[in-house]
Amino acid sequence: MKRALPICMLLLVLFMSSGPLFAHHGRGQMFDMQREVTLKGQVSEVAWRNPHVVIYMDVVGENGEVVQWGFENASVSTLAREGYNRNTLKIGEDITAIVNPSAAGAPLGIVVVVILEDGTEIFSRRSGENPVD
Repeated sequence: MKRALPICMLLLVLFMSSGPLFAHHGRGQMFDMQREVTLKGQVSEVAWRNPHVVIYMDVVGENGEVVQWGFENASVSTLAREGYNRNTLKIGEDITAIVNPSAAGAPLGIVVVVILEDGTEIFSRRSGENPVD
């Protein structure tokens, strides 16, 4: 009986601490990883924070209506190791973004590559480069 209480306490602690292990979302459920969408527009915001950097872009749709897309990238530390920082993209800058879109059809995606006006590719995940964590 004296051993049952410490074992129960240990199991309780393990159970309570296991939640974060399952908290990270699965990309296969949120994004259509088999499809790529090419978006052209202007950077409206860069949320340089963890767990993922998110780039927001205003895209003019076929009907002339502006739609704000948000697409996530890797973590701050991963992008910093690759030489990027919060000033890599500027608000109002014209870019092309190729993304795996939201599986639910929302204006969300995960970055495949961002292309600057001069043709420079940044934040690339092509061919297994720079995986998003």
